[in-house]
This record gives sequence, structure tokens and C-alpha cells, in this order.
Amino acid sequence: MYKFRLDETHDGYYIYVNSISSSAGHYLSRRPYVYALIKELLSTHKLRGDRIIIEQNMGRDIGTTDIVSTTEKDTIYYAQPIKSEVFSRFAKNRYPQVSNMLTVVIDRDNEGNYEVSDAWIGGNHPSFPGDQFATADSKSYWKTHALVQDAQVIQPKSLTKICPY
Repeated sequence: MYKFRLDETHDGYYIYVNSISSSAGHYLSRRPYVYALIKELLSTHKLRGDRIIIEQNMGRDIGTTDIVSTTEKDTIYYAQPIKSEVFSRFAKNRYPQVSNMLTVVIDRDNEGNYEVSDAWIGGNHPSFPGDQFATADSKSYWKTHALVQDAQVIQPKSLTKICPY
């Protein structure tokens, strides 16, 4: 595992991201400027607990979010992103939207340090149904929201118009 340290200013722990194999690392490889946004966000928070989700309005446009609200007029399809067994919901012919929100998911590791396991521009949302972190709200949220087309590379053979959840 490659640990890229984001913050070492806290007493007793440091904060890092696994740049190689985590969801955050994958997202940040496509948007490296988000590292600075995460550092900015972390400078105002003291972490406590095993899993922390921070959603923060950064006070300015910081990029685009790949998640959009959907209606019956949208063309929807489902597919599994590469290296995922969970189906995601996609909206065809929709485009990313400007956002001032940043969401960061942080998990405490066995040594008491914190790993940024996921991060994205946009508001917090429940995981997709079937994911290990899915909640009771997952199905209802993802019935009215979707990722924009091409937001993630998908497994072509998994593509379907039938909702798998």
C-alpha cells in the first residue's frame, strides 16, 4: 500500500490516502487538485471515531459532480464499474454539474491513523444498494439520482436497462 500523507499536524495520528488501490486514490488520480481541497477541509476538523463522513460547502465552485437528479424523462441504465460487483445507476446524455460541496470518507486504521478511503466533489449520498456501506436510504436515493454517462468505466457485459435492485 502506498500511503500519501495528507496531514501530520494532529496529536497522536496522521491522515493519509492510499493512492494506488482506494476509491479516493482512483478519484484523485483523475482530479489531483482535490488533494489541496481535502487538506483545506481537514485543517478545520479534529477526527474522532472509526468512520467519519465530512460534507462541507467550500464557499466557492470547486469542480463538477457526476451525480445528478433524475426524472422519468431521463434514459437510465445500470452497469457494474470496473473492479466492482455492485451495480451503479447511470443517466444517458446528462453532464456533470458545478458544485461547491466536497465529501470525504475517512476510516481509522489498526494503528489509530486515518485513511481517506473515498472523496468526491458533490454532496454526501448513500452507497449503491448491494454495497457493504449501503443504508436503508440507498434504494430510494438511487431511484431519483444517477451518475452521468461516462462518469466511470464500466464492465460492458454488465450493462442493463433492468434495475438490479
